[in-house]
Amino acid sequence: MSVSAIDHVNLLTDDLEATCRFYESVLELRRGESPSASRGVKGAWMFDTSDHPIIHIVVRGSLGSYGEGHEPGLPTNAIHHVAFRCQDFAEARSRIEALGLEHQVNDGMFGLRQIMLKDPNAINIEMNFTGE
Repeated sequence: MSVSAIDHVNLLTDDLEATCRFYESVLELRRGESPSASRGVKGAWMFDTSDHPIIHIVVRGSLGSYGEGHEPGLPTNAIHHVAFRCQDFAEARSRIEALGLEHQVNDGMFGLRQIMLKDPNAINIEMNFTGE
């Protein structure tokens, strides 16, 4: 067995619309319905440009006790951040600034450019741009 990539990240939220808007506007992911919606689970899947659902979002409390003991918006404990491989640093930075989102830029660290910000659930997001 070997692992080649992260398949997806699952996020709990109390504000589905704000969370989806963040990933649509910042990372330009496409929102789609979660297959669990037919079972009454509130949430969404966020798809990348190859139609892979890389972020699964679940509204806390909509799946029984799933997520019990987790509080969206509080620090994420042992998970410090989620990193995304991205393209077009200048366009992404301009879009984030136009949205008025607080962010930090690391320019040239580790041979790449980075933009760091938080999503509506206080999850640290790292956007990595190589070769730009």
